Amino acid sequence: MNKGYTLLELLIAIVIIAIAVTIVALSFSKLNKHSALDKSADLVVSVLNEARALTLASKGGVGYGVNLQESQVVLFQGSSYATTTSTNVFTALNSLIGIRNIYLAGSSTSVVFKRLTGSTDQAGTVEIYLKDSPAEFKRVTINGTGVVERN
Repeated sequence: MNKGYTLLELLIAIVIIAIAVTIVALSFSKLNKHSALDKSADLVVSVLNEARALTLASKGGVGYGVNLQESQVVLFQGSSYATTTSTNVFTALNSLIGIRNIYLAGSSTSVVFKRLTGSTDQAGTVEIYLKDSPAEFKRVTINGTGVVERN
């Protein structure tokens, strides 16, 4: 009685293991992308809420805003965004994530919050999406009252 394995049996076992490892790796990759999308959308909401909170607190006696760009958001002081201002705070998104479809009142790419009320004239929506799967996205809505929601 021979107690060894044939070459064919070993090859079949290796193929089955390879298929299982591939399926698990793809599942983790997809999970990682969805996690990055959720975290990036939460990050954009957080920066917008921080700008509103700083405005309501009248920190520095000025209002604050957020400029939305393809791969980052920029927290800035004042009524308009200037690229060279030293007080700008840049927050980069995950490299898998992008910002698109910025539909704000006045065709702006910035949301500026008003002192005392926290409201904004740039109400609208923006999409945070997976670059390699554009059909997967999260929408962030900025209401005229300054309230920011993630859908």
